[in-house]
Amino acid sequence: MKTIRLTLAATLWLAPFLAQAAGFDCTKASTAIEKAICASPTVSALDGQLGEAFRAAVSNHPDKRDALTLDQRHWLADRDAAISGALRDHPGKPLVADVADYQGRIDFLRGLDAKAPPPLDRVREALPRLPAGSRDILADLDKAGLPVAVATEVRIDDAKDFPFTPDAPLRKALEELDASSGYRKLPGMPVSSIYSIGGTANCWTEAPFRLEGNSAIAVDPPRAWDSDCMSLHGMARVGDDVIATVLSHPSVDETNLGVSRWEGKRFGPDAVLSLRFDHTLAVTGSACAPAQSPCAAFATAALAAATRYDRSPVPGALDRQLKGAAKAGYAALLAAARSSSGLAPPGNMPTYPELPPFGSNLASGQMNMYGEDATFFPIDVQGETLLGFIGHGHIGWRVNDDWLVSAWRLKAGKLEAVASAYVTVQRGALLLSSIVPPPPPVSH
Repeated sequence: MKTIRLTLAATLWLAPFLAQAAGFDCTKASTAIEKAICASPTVSALDGQLGEAFRAAVSNHPDKRDALTLDQRHWLADRDAAISGALRDHPGKPLVADVADYQGRIDFLRGLDAKAPPPLDRVREALPRLPAGSRDILADLDKAGLPVAVATEVRIDDAKDFPFTPDAPLRKALEELDASSGYRKLPGMPVSSIYSIGGTANCWTEAPFRLEGNSAIAVDPPRAWDSDCMSLHGMARVGDDVIATVLSHPSVDETNLGVSRWEGKRFGPDAVLSLRFDHTLAVTGSACAPAQSPCAAFATAALAAATRYDRSPVPGALDRQLKGAAKAGYAALLAAARSSSGLAPPGNMPTYPELPPFGSNLASGQMNMYGEDATFFPIDVQGETLLGFIGHGHIGWRVNDDWLVSAWRLKAGKLEAVASAYVTVQRGALLLSSIVPPPPPVSH
């Protein structure tokens, strides 16, 4: 089917958002999110600091007002989701100080004016050339003309394949090779590392070394590589500087590039460049019952629902007032969905369904399972008010940014799937960049 797109920037409500970004009066708190913030003195204080940091950023960068406003809306949506999850997982308990990483957001806004250390200064200057949707920042800037060379990864199946003469620590590392092991290669590079990657969280083990002739001499790992899991380690040359790199993607809106520069005998202090992106939503697949039924109308409705929900993904965000038979019918649908055999049964470890494919390849190869973040809402399909179900895609403990949307009706007292849509959240253009504090040291 034809892909349907909607750009979030086109739906931005500027005036109400600016009031929210500046903080709010706790005596007028009305939503569960606002009440939870106000109930925690620490989080409430952080929310106030966030408002001050945002106002200062807009004042200091009037040319970036639109980008700041849009990015703050994206961040607030993530905040709402994080707080909603905390309220779900810890009912009746106050929010903890690190919920939603308020401090990280404040640091980002304050770091917009921070001077980037070399070679991140060159990287940051070149960011206007970064293509929309970029995830491999240095590789994409290399293609755009920045003097960047990214080290290639060379597999090591046997210690005898290592092309240098290792010292004792490196010989030990070579004794522990596995199927993922290799080393990094860049012509003329004075430093490299033997690495391996293990586990479902893609955790890195590194044994960095410097070269003297053909001798490989172990050195202390760079601080940038303290981030062992759910990240991408690498090495590169930017201009004349050789760096160890770590690339992480906390969300579709954010990428962090951490670097440690090689200083001749050791790696120097680490530094982090944080990048924030816009995103768009697109229906990339839909299916309706019976199989092969026309589904364009539902795809449009699903995209509209996902776009609204994406702005504040919390239970109740898509609710609306129903009357008469529609109200009674929807109440019956909710009761069935929350029963022990329903879509979201009670209990500590409920089993959630997959997005119904109706015999199609809908969401094939994607994370297509619902999870605990999913919520119900009323959705109209061909004039009938049905039970909508929306949430992120899950596989085991992994969760992605995309949205699963489905509609259900009651038939003979049981829930029956009617329609499904997979809504992809796609990274867009770069909005902002900032120099942020490196993460604290990790003890290994």
